[in-house]
Amino acid sequence: KFASEAEIYQLIDRIVSSVNRRVDESSPMVDARLPGGERVNIIIPPLALDGPTITIRRFPEPFRLTDLVQRNSLPQEAAGLLSALVEARLNILVSGGTGSGKTTFLNALSGVISTRERIVTIEDAAELSLQQPHVVRLEARPANTEGKGLVTIRDLVRNALRMRPDRIIVSEVRGGETLDMLQAMN
Repeated sequence: KFASEAEIYQLIDRIVSSVNRRVDESSPMVDARLPGGERVNIIIPPLALDGPTITIRRFPEPFRLTDLVQRNSLPQEAAGLLSALVEARLNILVSGGTGSGKTTFLNALSGVISTRERIVTIEDAAELSLQQPHVVRLEARPANTEGKGLVTIRDLVRNALRMRPDRIIVSEVRGGETLDMLQAMN
């Protein structure tokens, strides 16, 4: 519990300064990755009508497909089929609502990928935890306070195609990168 709203803002200032970001009335939202790998989202008034809100998501050790089967989260038959699809190097789309387990599932599914493959991951905020030795992790970046330095998922997809990857894993697609990905699959 916080004694006052001022204490919440002090914590917010400490968090955003540790990730070289800022949050104020002109830029009332921030979504970032903390040094320990946690994801933080902060939103303040005027967008947050009831006061400042801080959300921190921590990520547990990654599950394997066998863990998901043992926990009755995935039927054995589905795990076998998905493993075969990954080994056959087919494109797989994972979708679902917030908090539905997409990242957990993708981490587990990635365990089937050969350790000899070069994987490039592209994320809005780094959450994936792949266990292979040759993973190149790319993370999009918002513009700075002067409106410069923006690097989009689309920019990273285009660049990843030049990196000679065996696989590209894109965490979320919402814009023009979708077209780039579809064109690259042909």
